[in-house]
Amino acid sequence: MATAAKSMDDDVVVLSLSPNDVLIGDRLGAFHPDKAAALGKMMAEDGQIVPIIVRKSGPRASAPWTLVAGHHRLEGARLEGLAVIDAIEMIGSQQDYLKAEALENAARPMRSPLERASFVRAIADAAEARLRDQHGDLSPEQIKARGRWDAVKGKASGVERDETLNEAEADYASANFALAYGWADATAEAMGMSKRSLFLDLALHRALIAPFPDLWRGLATHPTVGDNASALRDIASYAVEARREIIEGLLEASEMTLSEALDGLGLTQPKAAAATGATKFMNNAGSNISRLTESQQRQFIPVLLQALKPKALAELASQIEALRAQGGAA
Repeated sequence: MATAAKSMDDDVVVLSLSPNDVLIGDRLGAFHPDKAAALGKMMAEDGQIVPIIVRKSGPRASAPWTLVAGHHRLEGARLEGLAVIDAIEMIGSQQDYLKAEALENAARPMRSPLERASFVRAIADAAEARLRDQHGDLSPEQIKARGRWDAVKGKASGVERDETLNEAEADYASANFALAYGWADATAEAMGMSKRSLFLDLALHRALIAPFPDLWRGLATHPTVGDNASALRDIASYAVEARREIIEGLLEASEMTLSEALDGLGLTQPKAAAATGATKFMNNAGSNISRLTESQQRQFIPVLLQALKPKALAELASQIEALRAQGGAA
């Protein structure tokens, strides 16, 4: 049964339903349990922001409502044991319901970098908890390494090259931290982002959210810095006490830029380390490419791709995905 409805505006009425009164049928999109767990935890802590969409069930259904859109929010509410979930009733044809679900799956809400980092961390925490339940006392590194080794061993003889086998075996003994967490693939897929952009978000969380639980939300909504991922990464490059001073300075003046905040504290913009060794070659290559016209750069792309080794090509693809996930921002 629905509890008292509340008005969202003149045209939309939001119902407060029991999550157990909503059936889940066949879905168009994939279901990610870690995403559901993270959403449930965030709804329990901060309240529900976006209602789910439901329709009335048929007369023989086992529950009065059937889900149209909002699968992860509904399952998250159930996981957290929430008594009610906000919902909007939709009246239409089956085609209308499918379209509503498809549109929700296609639409990815724009979040500020820190809000997205907070959400990614919540999903990662949920996934790590699930992995602990599944694998006992194994560390995330051991879980990832064991999974990769099992996958390699399960392939037919001759499928993997010797260097791949050697690398997998080395990982089995000592996993690379950057790829250690078994939740990385599922979490990246759930967020519609690359693993590289996922780890960049987690780095922001470690630097700007975890140390400053009382400040980060204000920084996330700061007019000049909140949506600037580059500026946020600059802040993250300072020592923790300097970070706090910078953030507090920005929050005291909503129109202040990062440069102004740094000047007020007698700090300077982070500078890159002096180029040495291979760094000089990389700097020269970047400088030379930048001198080419756009047409010349396009002509040069096949040459560049031919010159790159397989792992470098994979990293290039990951970087492109990260840029797309961030709307093309630097």
